[in-house]
Amino acid sequence: MTINFKSGYKIVFIVGLMLGFASVFLDWYYFQGVSDSGEIVVYWVYNALFDWSTTFSQGAVINDFYEPKNASLPVGIVIAFLIVIFLSAYSVLFVDAERKDNLLRLKKFGFVNLSLVTLIGFFVLIYPLFFLLPNGLYYPFLAYYDYDLGVIFYYSIGPGYFLQLISFACTFPFAIFNHSVINTFEKEESSAENKIKRHVESVREELDWDKLISQEEFKLESASESLKESPTSKREAQKIRGRT
Repeated sequence: MTINFKSGYKIVFIVGLMLGFASVFLDWYYFQGVSDSGEIVVYWVYNALFDWSTTFSQGAVINDFYEPKNASLPVGIVIAFLIVIFLSAYSVLFVDAERKDNLLRLKKFGFVNLSLVTLIGFFVLIYPLFFLLPNGLYYPFLAYYDYDLGVIFYYSIGPGYFLQLISFACTFPFAIFNHSVINTFEKEESSAENKIKRHVESVREELDWDKLISQEEFKLESASESLKESPTSKREAQKIRGRT
């Protein structure tokens, strides 16, 4: 039963990795404005890897005025996310979480998997709260009519962000499962080490080498003294016999 669960976790985790990888190349957010005549006057699209883009050329006054500012994720974080995806894929394919023969290696890849989940959580939670909303980009979607301009503004998240949500749901169970297995191995190893230490200490107490050596030395000294005294006692016995 455990093997089935583990295999299921792995399959779902791999699906989450593929979705997370694909999400980087898809649109995460749409911001557009449509006039009363049905003409698109504002159009901006955000992609995590390629930043904000528009179909309008420079000089479109309304579109340029509503260009999102400071609403982009650092590219370094996105690249780090791609690297972590490849490392996590290697770990799930070639590192067995239930083998404790190399606990240090398991801990390293366990940290990679937790980092993956943390980064996805950052994209899902931190990005809208600290990059979208402070710049007036509503989340997850909104339609707003500006009576002064006669323009309906549409705010909505894109397919890339949806894939991030699904990726988090797919990768979180295996990352936690892997982390719990590593913790179990650490506890077992620490308890085994403690047992060995207690056994060694008990053996040391039972076999007090200093005491044994001192006892043997005392026996040897006693024996040598008795050997030295034995000829004297014989001579005294002979003298007593001669007198009688």
